Amino acid sequence: MKKGQLTVFIIIGLVLIFIIGTVLYMTGREESTELALGRARLQELPEKIAPVRDNVHSCIRQIATDGLKRLGGGGGYINTSVLSTNPVLPTEGEGVWFTQAGPVAPYWWYMKDKNSCTTNCRFDSKRLPLTKTQGARSMESQLEAFIAGELDSCVTSFAQFPGCSIQIVGEPKVEASLQEQVVITANYPLRITCEDQSVDVDEYFVNIDLNLKDVYELATNITNLQIEHGILEQATDTIIETYSGVDSDRLPPVRALDFGPPSPGTFWLKFEVKNRLSRLLASHIPLIQVLGVRNYEFVSAPAGVRDSELFELVYNRQFLIPLNKSYPRLEARFAYLPNWEPYFDLNCAGQLCQADSGTSFFLIPFSLNRYEFAYDVSYPVLVEIKDPDALSGQGYSFRFFLEENLRNSERFTSTTQLSSVPSMNITPSIFCDPAQRSSGEMQVFVKDGETLRGVDDASVSFICGDDNCNLGKSRNGTFLSRFPRCVGGTIRVTKPGYVSHSSLLDTFIERGRNMTLTLEPIRTVKVSVKDLAISKESKHAPWKFEEASGALRPPAVQETIIMMQRIIQPYEEQYSTVASVKGAQVVDMDIIPGKYSISIISLLKPDEDLIFPPDRRCIKIKKILGSDEKCQMVPEDPIIFNATKPFPYGQLEFEKTFNSDELRGAKEIEFRLFTLAIDKVKEEDRIVEDLSELSKLELYKESSEVLYWPVVKR
Repeated sequence: MKKGQLTVFIIIGLVLIFIIGTVLYMTGREESTELALGRARLQELPEKIAPVRDNVHSCIRQIATDGLKRLGGGGGYINTSVLSTNPVLPTEGEGVWFTQAGPVAPYWWYMKDKNSCTTNCRFDSKRLPLTKTQGARSMESQLEAFIAGELDSCVTSFAQFPGCSIQIVGEPKVEASLQEQVVITANYPLRITCEDQSVDVDEYFVNIDLNLKDVYELATNITNLQIEHGILEQATDTIIETYSGVDSDRLPPVRALDFGPPSPGTFWLKFEVKNRLSRLLASHIPLIQVLGVRNYEFVSAPAGVRDSELFELVYNRQFLIPLNKSYPRLEARFAYLPNWEPYFDLNCAGQLCQADSGTSFFLIPFSLNRYEFAYDVSYPVLVEIKDPDALSGQGYSFRFFLEENLRNSERFTSTTQLSSVPSMNITPSIFCDPAQRSSGEMQVFVKDGETLRGVDDASVSFICGDDNCNLGKSRNGTFLSRFPRCVGGTIRVTKPGYVSHSSLLDTFIERGRNMTLTLEPIRTVKVSVKDLAISKESKHAPWKFEEASGALRPPAVQETIIMMQRIIQPYEEQYSTVASVKGAQVVDMDIIPGKYSISIISLLKPDEDLIFPPDRRCIKIKKILGSDEKCQMVPEDPIIFNATKPFPYGQLEFEKTFNSDELRGAKEIEFRLFTLAIDKVKEEDRIVEDLSELSKLELYKESSEVLYWPVVKR
């Protein structure tokens, strides 16, 4: 290569480096000057009118801060009612109730299929996008809608500004940017008149000191590490290994051998193991730490620990989440509460968990007890990301849940990974601009599914890909407009008090259409419960259902929880509803037409102790001369149920479709379930094996669905 050619390439390289450097500098400069440019757009106002605009700014800041806190508490959702939840079995929903009264936060990673799934199970995330460029229902778009919806009421609350009047001229249009700072720009036409001066004001600008981009990024990184490496399953496995052993006061071991004199071996009760594991999880899950965050601390062994090096190795490795990036402003915490009922199962014979025993009586009698227990465990873990300095020192908290899943003492795996925060240098879509509404004229009639009349003020929107355009509202049940052109679009109609309706709509052709869409109102009906009691006549008699007894009135100390989750069809909205019924009470429940997966759980909360007394069990041991008898009490101590430790009285799961005609005019729905009538059995006739009947209650529904089918009353 000649020197002249080499010189040309060097010059070209230097020019490219200069251009790239300039672009990077200007990109950073653009973001750093965003606040200044926003303020520069604000018009100069007369001295008397400027304070009124300042109050509008205060309104926007107040509403935006409230919306941001709701987004944080709801794990990215301002309205968490769109999540399907199960307040009794939190691992059977898309989110978790902190308490039975709320609030709710979503799972950012969970098993979508039922807990009983063992192969080809589907996993999912209810994480929503941070920015509008990532997709529909983003946190940015939610915040924009929330501010726009609340702004009128806030402004009118100070409309009587001393010496001034405020007239709302147009609807607010809000833009939110959730990055290193929260930036809110709004176009909100107001006519402000103070004495003899009148000015039209429409531009507003607010910034809030909250780095939601880092919060979202840290939450995503933690979630991806859980997906890839099973951090929670690793911690659970460590807890089980540490606290298990051949001892009824410990957890059953995954694998162990016990050699000694003839003996039936150690045994455990499954529900007691579940309670013991729940307590261990509650005390140990908070020990999980994230490396590189503000509240990370090395865990030192306390005084008196036998092996301090092993202690520190376990708690600083098995409970540590490593990150490639530090977040010195943020804190990360993990929690599990015992009232979040875990899914739990062990390979036991009903409720009794015991060894696989072999006994030899040749020469020297001995027993060899082999213990092999496979744990199936699922439970929710709360992850909280905090910025203590955000919002001018008020602090900010972002909460979501991850679900732990062990089957056969091994974690489920998935190859899914959640995307991180995208670059913001993306040109906004013009799809929703009014100028793009060039289809034929569409006439939509919105009908009430109960009254069959037109629905006023129903919001009509059109979705195409990641674009979601709000087109307007119905008047006298009718909406008339042109739509943006799209193949494979979706028309969506919503109104508070109704379940939304979505339908496929192609708008690429110029020909108009007439269509009728039905909005189903959320109906409130009464619900009640009847028992189908399973009983036994004596201590060792079989349990059975006497159909002649019919459906019985529940005892006053029985509490029944009815959970209904809509099985969604294409374009249907998710919906779930819950009712808690005490005894024979009649309570309200909200319902809409649809096909439901129904789960009913009943608990007995007796005022006086319901006791399973120890039962004397003996085995004969052969000897060279004669035999001997070895006896022990099963269980060693009485098993007690009461109001604070309820007895699992009954359960039932099935699917049922409630159509519009069936619900129209309905006043009450009577639900029925099979119950284990242990309270009708004498105390001396109760044995541990009775507890295993609880797992067989579902089998009774195979006899006849007429027995348990809900009865709709008018």
